Amino acid sequence: MAVRTTPRSPSLRGARTPQLPRIRLAPMRPGGSLALDQKQTARSKQTLPPFVRWDEFLSEFRWRQGEHLTTIGPTGSGKTVLNRALLAQWRYVVILGVKNRDPELYGPFQAQGYELVRHFNPDVPVGAEQQRLLFVPQTSEHGAAGRKKKATAFRTALNDIYDAGDWTVYADDVQYLADQLRLGTELEELWMLGRSEGVTLVASSQEPVDIPVMAYGMATHLFLYGNPDLRRAQRMAELTGMNREIAVETILALPEHEFLYINRKTRRMVRSKVILT
Repeated sequence: MAVRTTPRSPSLRGARTPQLPRIRLAPMRPGGSLALDQKQTARSKQTLPPFVRWDEFLSEFRWRQGEHLTTIGPTGSGKTVLNRALLAQWRYVVILGVKNRDPELYGPFQAQGYELVRHFNPDVPVGAEQQRLLFVPQTSEHGAAGRKKKATAFRTALNDIYDAGDWTVYADDVQYLADQLRLGTELEELWMLGRSEGVTLVASSQEPVDIPVMAYGMATHLFLYGNPDLRRAQRMAELTGMNREIAVETILALPEHEFLYINRKTRRMVRSKVILT
C-alpha cells in the first residue's frame, strides 16, 4: 500500500526548524543541592562528598547478607522509600511492625508482595524462592500490658531468626524496640553475632541520638539525612568513625530528601537524593 506524503508548503521554505524541548532523564536538583557539589569545609577546606543520582546509586549499590544497615532521618525524609528499594535485593525479609495499623508504612510493602502475618515462623517452606513477611503481633491491650505482649512476640522472633540464619530484619523504629519494648539485648546480639549467621539487621530511626550505639558502630552501611541541629549532627558524625568535619558540615547542609551515604568498610562517602514514588 502506497504511503501518501504531503509536500512541503512553499511558504515554509527557508524557515528554521523549531527546536524541540530537551528531555530530562532525571528530576531537577534544587540550588541548595548543586551548591554543595563544590562546597568545602570551613576549617580544612575539604570538598564535601560528591552527588550521585538516585537511579545510579541503586544500580551500583551492593551489600552482602550479614552486613547491617542503618537509616536515620526525620519523618517524610524518604527513609522508608529508600529501605523498600534496598530490601528488594533480598529473598527472605521480615519487617517488625510495632503498630497494629500503619497504612503509610504497611500499605506500600504489602503492594510489593509482603504478606501480613500475626505469628512469625522462620522456617521457609521447601521450594520457596522468597519469603517476605510483615510481622505485626496483634493485641487489643494498650499501655504496659500491650507493650509486654508485643515485646514477647518480637523477642521470640528475633531469637528464632538468629537460630535460623539468612534472614534480613527490618526494624522500622529501632529506638522504640530498644527502649520501650526493652529489646536492646536481642538487637545487640544480632548486631554483634548475626554476621556469622547471615542475619542482616536494617535499623531505622527518626532520632539520631537516643538509639543504641551499635546502630552506628556495627553497621557497614549508614544513610544519614539532613539535621539542622548542631549537637545531633556532631553526635552522628562522631559515631560514624569517618571524617568528622566533613560529616558534620554535610549533615547540616543536606537539602530535603537528600542523604549522606557512608560505607564504613570501604570509607566511601557520597550524597544522593531519594526519588519519592
